[in-house]
Amino acid sequence: MTSSPADPVNPADPADPADPDVALVLAAYAAYARGDIDAAVAGLDPEVEWVEPEEFPNGGARRGRDAVHAYLCASFAMWRELHSEPVAYRRGGEVVVVHHAYGVLADGGALDVTVADVFTVRGGRVVRMHAYADPAEVL
Repeated sequence: MTSSPADPVNPADPADPADPDVALVLAAYAAYARGDIDAAVAGLDPEVEWVEPEEFPNGGARRGRDAVHAYLCASFAMWRELHSEPVAYRRGGEVVVVHHAYGVLADGGALDVTVADVFTVRGGRVVRMHAYADPAEVL
């Protein structure tokens, strides 16, 4: 589910962190950044649809909390040192997160990347996440 171009994200207007959907999503980023993958997936619907760009390491579509847990474990293992700076925005019923991640990879190389993740939250659970390698596709 995506919004139309008539419903853009305003990068100058971050979402209210007290919004329960925004708080849920940002808590997952914080958990991931500290390596607590169990907490990172706690707010996911058991049948969550999770789509990462094909060009990402282990990219592609997954269904279910367990599949996302395995993906996030593998993703986190790629980092020796991770800095995570997510900024959330509201776009209609979606929470859009522009995520700046940088640090040192397990192999010693550096990585500095900014992506956009679009979350659909229903009934206090993330039911869908679609990631974009280029935030301009969402913004």
